[in-house]
Amino acid sequence: MELIAMCRLVLFISIAAAANVNAAYARTPHAADSLAYLVNEYNGISYEVRLVCDSAGVPGYYHARIFTPVCDDDVCKPVYIDLYWDLLGSYLRYTVPLNEPLTKMDHEEFKREEYAKLHEILADSNSLLKDYEMEELVESATKTSPGEVDAVTGATAKSLQAVVIPGALYTCYTLWHIAHGRVVDTIAKITDSLVDPPLLLHFLESRNHRYQYFALDKVMDNQGNVEPDYRELVINLIRSPNVFLAAHVLKRLSPTYFSGEERQNWLWETFLGGSYRLKLGILDKMEQLPLTNALRTRLATDKGNFNEVIAERIEHLLNRQS
Repeated sequence: MELIAMCRLVLFISIAAAANVNAAYARTPHAADSLAYLVNEYNGISYEVRLVCDSAGVPGYYHARIFTPVCDDDVCKPVYIDLYWDLLGSYLRYTVPLNEPLTKMDHEEFKREEYAKLHEILADSNSLLKDYEMEELVESATKTSPGEVDAVTGATAKSLQAVVIPGALYTCYTLWHIAHGRVVDTIAKITDSLVDPPLLLHFLESRNHRYQYFALDKVMDNQGNVEPDYRELVINLIRSPNVFLAAHVLKRLSPTYFSGEERQNWLWETFLGGSYRLKLGILDKMEQLPLTNALRTRLATDKGNFNEVIAERIEHLLNRQS
């Protein structure tokens, strides 16, 4: 079944989460089991991750309600938390229940700024936390007093100060490894298995560059040919405000799409309004084309309007194809 059709069939009725991550606990009713997937995480906990769609049936994000201990003694309270990921497995946000606030050592509750700090920590997919085992970060609780539990060891203290909350190392470490753990591959596989034309169009039209790159890999072959239903949308990405995406699409596209006069006129207009990086990319693409007389005339007429590098590239282009 197509992904959007499936979402419409088993649509979640999603309760909007409050802006403050500690202000509300998103009690999202569960959908049918066909959209629930079991994740067995690195630390032995298991939970279900579920696909959430909007009122039109368009997939929006993945959600999991998680209960986990964050250390192996009674100094730390267990964590109740909802985690959210985008459709390719990137962490988005979290919420916690009002009656189960996050705590630090000795059950001291998180402050407002510490909730914000935790979001920053979880949003960093390249955090230093990924490079350590828990045993490397803390002294054993059996060898220290309660006030020292959760203390960062001297060897790593300076480098980790920016990526943990004082008194909540266990919590930061555990939640980061869940948010960036096995669920990421699980989500990627789910989305990949349920790809359909409406979802690919949604991805291409989004401003999420990861979605766009994902969709491009699905609709383009190794020779730069694009499936007909997506062709115009892909070509128009050359005018994307994301200069890296625009350059990527331009480089990958088959030169055959720019062989006619209408398309070469479009390419020239894009050149005039594009960034310096894009101008160079368009000149590279023109090297692969039999230029129309109209484009050759424009290049010859306007080459003096550009800097020396661009002017020399245009001159070389005209001489090569004369």
